[in-house]
Amino acid sequence: MTNLYTIAQRPGAVAATHSGSFHADDVFAAAALRLANPALPIVRTRDPAQLDAADIVFDVGRVFDAAACRFDHHQLGYAEARDNGIPFSSFGLVWREMGAALCGSEGAAARVDRWLVQGVDALDCGINVYKETPSVSLLSVSSVIGGFNPAWRDDTSEAAKNAAFERAVGIAGAILQNMIADAGGREAARDIVAQGQMLEAERLLVLDRDVPWQEAVLSSPRYAQLLYVVSPDSQAKWHVNTVPDNAGSFTNRKPLPAAWAGLEGAELDAASGLSGCVFCHKGRFVAGHATKDGALAMARLAIVADGA
Repeated sequence: MTNLYTIAQRPGAVAATHSGSFHADDVFAAAALRLANPALPIVRTRDPAQLDAADIVFDVGRVFDAAACRFDHHQLGYAEARDNGIPFSSFGLVWREMGAALCGSEGAAARVDRWLVQGVDALDCGINVYKETPSVSLLSVSSVIGGFNPAWRDDTSEAAKNAAFERAVGIAGAILQNMIADAGGREAARDIVAQGQMLEAERLLVLDRDVPWQEAVLSSPRYAQLLYVVSPDSQAKWHVNTVPDNAGSFTNRKPLPAAWAGLEGAELDAASGLSGCVFCHKGRFVAGHATKDGALAMARLAIVADGA
């Protein structure tokens, strides 16, 4: 692979994409390149001479050649796709080359690919990966970016389209930066979770920082017996969190005691026999205490309680 990240940063480097209406794939590809070099000029054209003169060309030109920094996906015979079958659009091709450099790690880049890039690529290639119901229309990030195109009653001159493209690239860049930060944070969180203290025959995990822990817990056999995670929150309370059955599930391995459901303060103190309790959600998936020791006591009570 060529070092697209370095090429985009070269003094005097120029990128090019197609003129006219834009879509999420070319907008996000441009945003990724601008994260490498905020001053990178991006020419919007279909003039072959201008495309040939550009250092980087994406979503136009009918050539895919990573070594030459040509990233189109519309030509006959193009067959670049992920192992899951999702093809690479221009965004995916650019991200595959420079995502790790932008994120600081291959792991974080792969997260952004799953969270954002694959969805954009799929829709641009005519693959609907979103479930819809007749009464609900799901607004995708691709639709949001496409909505920046001038409408038929607006100024539809090439200058207006270019200005709209730049506005869309700015929005896409902010989205991409948030994704990159989140992905990097989750990579770092895995290490923190791994250093957490396991108690009560590996049924209780104690973390001293408020980090996203579910992915690390649910993806490792080390936590197969884990029922509760105790960790601080941003408001100086300590939470007792139940471990869900699987990612995205609203059911969990063992709910908090039924007698605590929906209670707060003194009522929860009375129900639990402890003092300093803050709340227990009526869904019994999280509770809070004013102190770490109190949260640990709540978790230990929950472990031995009837789970009904």
